[in-house]
Amino acid sequence: MIMRPLATLLVAVTLLVTAGMAASQPPPLVLSYLTAAAGFTRAEIDSLESGQVIAKVVSNDQDAEIAVAGAVRIRASRAFVVQYYNEMIRYIDGKVTLQYGKFSSPPAPADVAGLTLEPGDIETLKSCKPGDCDLKLGARGIEAARAAIGFQRAGYADRANTFVRQAILDYVNGYRSQGDAALATYDDQSKPVSLAAQFRGILANSPHFPSYAPALKAYLESFPRGRALPGGQDTLYWLKENWGQKPTISIVHMVTYDDPKMPGQTMVAQKQIYASHYLEGSLAVAAVVEREAGTGGNGLSYLLYANRSRGDMLRGGFGVGAKRKIARDQAHKAAIGTLGTIQEQLERALKLR
Repeated sequence: MIMRPLATLLVAVTLLVTAGMAASQPPPLVLSYLTAAAGFTRAEIDSLESGQVIAKVVSNDQDAEIAVAGAVRIRASRAFVVQYYNEMIRYIDGKVTLQYGKFSSPPAPADVAGLTLEPGDIETLKSCKPGDCDLKLGARGIEAARAAIGFQRAGYADRANTFVRQAILDYVNGYRSQGDAALATYDDQSKPVSLAAQFRGILANSPHFPSYAPALKAYLESFPRGRALPGGQDTLYWLKENWGQKPTISIVHMVTYDDPKMPGQTMVAQKQIYASHYLEGSLAVAAVVEREAGTGGNGLSYLLYANRSRGDMLRGGFGVGAKRKIARDQAHKAAIGTLGTIQEQLERALKLR
């Protein structure tokens, strides 16, 4: 997911807007979102207008989740920004993003051929049992893995990878046909965690999302059985990422949405439907709106981003306060860094720097 350093955090709301305003301040709807929804100050918004990235953590120290909001103004067209945003998701740098794959329709074995478990995760599976596992799996998944892999026999690493690839295909097929009803319930710790319940909680804690993007919110909630989303495009993909702790495999449902009622605006929602470590739910929503049209990628756009995530390290227990502070600091740093990179790379490509 973009802003993946939040790989222990992530979700939410965003919005961007219409065109043709004076360069001294954002358009009214953008300004409304930045102040009312995200709580940015006038000074921070002035900084945004001067070309700086702004970001802030909008959850408090008592929350069992982390929410971050950010914004940047980019001297590039909306289409150019959206194209680069999507390219960042699938860019394998070998340091943070280690592996990536996009699911076909319907998903096929070739889609996960490049996915591999870390050797440590394979060893973890040997001793996994419901309520005590260092991988996020359901009870039936843990039992099925141990039965299918056969750790007593040589060659179990290859069998483990084969099992996981097929399990992921089955899981994505289930989500495509049943939506949230097919989401896992993690039984890695003493208390089971339902991903469907976590996603509902994330939405409940994102009160501005339905105000700014009601159709997109409804679509994510009711997928695949709700109303169609005119202007929407679904993409399901998987990632293996390393943010300095344990490499994590995640599966994401991304919706790119051009609202017919809001020409000139593109929204991108990323709903995490599985993560092998740390995260128990995540939703990121970005919006790009062109304020000044241009040619050849030139123009002026705002990119707004919000991310709300839940993770097991954010719940109560010894040292949770310190862990929350680290997660908040990481989220803020990641938002600044990623939005700044997008701005710098696009403006450099257009020879504006």
